[in-house]
Amino acid sequence: MLKLFKFLRKLYEKKLENEVKNGNLPNHIMVVTDQNDFVENTKSFYRLIEWCRKFKIEELTICLHIYSKEETEKLISELSSNLKKYSLRIITKEKTIENGNGDLKLNFILGYGGRAEITDAVKEIAKSVREGKLLPDEIDENEIEKYLRIKNPPDLIVRAGEEIPDFLIWQSIYSELYFLDIEWSALRYVDFLRCLRGYQRRERRFGR
Repeated sequence: MLKLFKFLRKLYEKKLENEVKNGNLPNHIMVVTDQNDFVENTKSFYRLIEWCRKFKIEELTICLHIYSKEETEKLISELSSNLKKYSLRIITKEKTIENGNGDLKLNFILGYGGRAEITDAVKEIAKSVREGKLLPDEIDENEIEKYLRIKNPPDLIVRAGEEIPDFLIWQSIYSELYFLDIEWSALRYVDFLRCLRGYQRRERRFGR
């Protein structure tokens, strides 16, 4: 009975995979978690990165709620060491670290919320106006986006739990939200496929 169950599950997984491959895929996926979830389930997130590569997702942003500066520095060291084969950007409020060169843009945002990002962008714009590099009449949406750390808006945001994340507020206004009903530790390939299928079944209106 167990062998039959595994066979049927694999069959369903393959069918779902083929359906998803033939549909419209997101270019940019954003995942929201916290420091404890990531540290305790690092392998799950590394598998997620490889699944995104498999489907040629162009960009993956992983946003972490961070609870200590010491843990931030430790994560920066580990990520920089373990993810060299990707185009890696690690973003904190204080700095942006870039290294690696790969076919997937991989962003880690460590404790740097969307409100803080917009506040910093406004400060930089005000500085440019004060220095005469920018006229007030030249400030529009496109100009504001030049000052944001992440330029590309996420098409799909995946979150375990029901909390709406405070990350990439400006960029994610038209993103599709997908809430997982499982813990990150239990994330399977079939769950990832269901996220993609859920995205494909929605009609994106972009505020219209």
